[in-house]
Amino acid sequence: MRAILLCCLLAAVALAADAYFSAQEGYLARPPDYDGVGYLFYAQAPYHLILGVHLQAALAHLVNNVAPLWTAVLTLHYLLLGDGVWQAFAARFWPIALLLVLVYWIVRARAPRPLAIAATGLTALLPVISAGVRSSSWEFFSGRANYNDDWGLDDLRPDFFALVLLLWSVALLAEHSETLRRRNYLLSATFAAAAVLMKPTTAPVTLAAWGAVLAVTWFWNRRSPGALREALLAAGLCLLLLLPWATRGGGVATVVAYFYEAAVTYRGAYAMNLDLLSSLAYHVVRIPAQLGEVEAWPVIVGSLALAVAMFRRRLGRAEWIYAGLVLIFYAAFTLTTNKNPHVGEWFTVALWIFFIAGASRFAVDRWAGPTLRWSPRAVAVVGAYAVIVYALGAYALVSWPSNEKSANAQLTAVTTELAGELRQHVAAGQCFTYAPGPGWPASLEILMTNAEGASPLSTPIDVDPAWTTIQYVNVGIRCPAAVVYREDIKQVAKVFFCPPVRQPYLQALAEWVRGPLSGYRLQRSWRFTDLPPVGAHTLGRYEGVSLTVDLYLKG
Repeated sequence: MRAILLCCLLAAVALAADAYFSAQEGYLARPPDYDGVGYLFYAQAPYHLILGVHLQAALAHLVNNVAPLWTAVLTLHYLLLGDGVWQAFAARFWPIALLLVLVYWIVRARAPRPLAIAATGLTALLPVISAGVRSSSWEFFSGRANYNDDWGLDDLRPDFFALVLLLWSVALLAEHSETLRRRNYLLSATFAAAAVLMKPTTAPVTLAAWGAVLAVTWFWNRRSPGALREALLAAGLCLLLLLPWATRGGGVATVVAYFYEAAVTYRGAYAMNLDLLSSLAYHVVRIPAQLGEVEAWPVIVGSLALAVAMFRRRLGRAEWIYAGLVLIFYAAFTLTTNKNPHVGEWFTVALWIFFIAGASRFAVDRWAGPTLRWSPRAVAVVGAYAVIVYALGAYALVSWPSNEKSANAQLTAVTTELAGELRQHVAAGQCFTYAPGPGWPASLEILMTNAEGASPLSTPIDVDPAWTTIQYVNVGIRCPAAVVYREDIKQVAKVFFCPPVRQPYLQALAEWVRGPLSGYRLQRSWRFTDLPPVGAHTLGRYEGVSLTVDLYLKG
């Protein structure tokens, strides 16, 4: 119990430090971005409904949701800490704490306590947990800035939490694969179901991975009395826990619709047309960004060496399971055409678990005496490394380029003022036209949510490519307010995500709204100046983009 409490304390400290760094130049220094901002918006309605004691309506919002468990966690944080982005950011405590406890448990089962403490501390320093701390120092000293790949690891999407829950469901079987009891099966099934409810759109991968581990552990224990019964009981419990969401909540239909839209309807917006080599390397080349530039190469080389040791039967069954999990995640997320850096966390964190499990077992089995003697020094080394990491990060923040700071401040100011102006002229339930921007439209909708949990809504972000521009314009002009850019949409796409398939529609809408026959009048304008380009660029040295946002009102 003391170890669990200390892991939770370490998680709280790591989260607080990361929040501070993020609030200076990262995720919390600007409007929350996609996909996380969408989930923050989903939690607004149940939060306000619960405050108004409309509990049945709040429950309906949570059940009929694209990510019911993550939305419930964010709603709980709103209720406990208040309505705001940093309050929602605090929800990262739970997956961080669970991951640190898992790492401690896995290493402690193989190695002395000091080595388990060192592994836990090193895990807390990984960019997937301490994105703000690591991004500041890396971007400043390398001169390479890439918000989405670096600071964006703090994004409040449910992938990280879902992954940690799945890792727990797997570890409960893997770590007890030779002495499985009913409680291990039942707890594993509960964690697997929670992982699905946390991120339903990854349900096929989650259930395939957990089902494979369940089948393998049953096969290893098939001669044990009751092994098949316990495995079927676990599968039945997982199904039972998911049944209300899958049927009454429409979960299966939601997931199927999501995959169809991503793979077919809106493929042009999200699919990456990579060649075979680029596709195979996509998640591999992001290991340093997610596990650390310093840690990545020891992990990669060490994992390859451990794989050789595994085939020489120098590792246990648990390591085989973790290695299999790495391969499942790599294959699943490499085969899909809709890639993004955040999905790669499933592969990289699973690789980290395999590495620390295999390395600790191999070290103790091969060099038991030296490992026991040197393990206390490992704690000191990790402690010194933590001091260096935070010192470099703090120095980077103090020396951060002024134009990068100004860009974040502009994004926040314009979003806040635009939402305030829209709220005065557009009622809840009415619409305004979509325009690319920092987390727009959800970052605007959050700021306009009323006490009943309702908000003005934007026209759809995605466009059916079968539509003509006239059809798209006809939908937009039904709204009492139109948000458009004065510049060509290709200029906007240099700063904000706006795939080519959307650009003709947004350009046509902007030209119509500004035309004399539209019936719209210019209400107010805002100016972005010297914004950095989207994607990778040289920190503080880039060809800045300036944009003008116009708000038009009907009548």
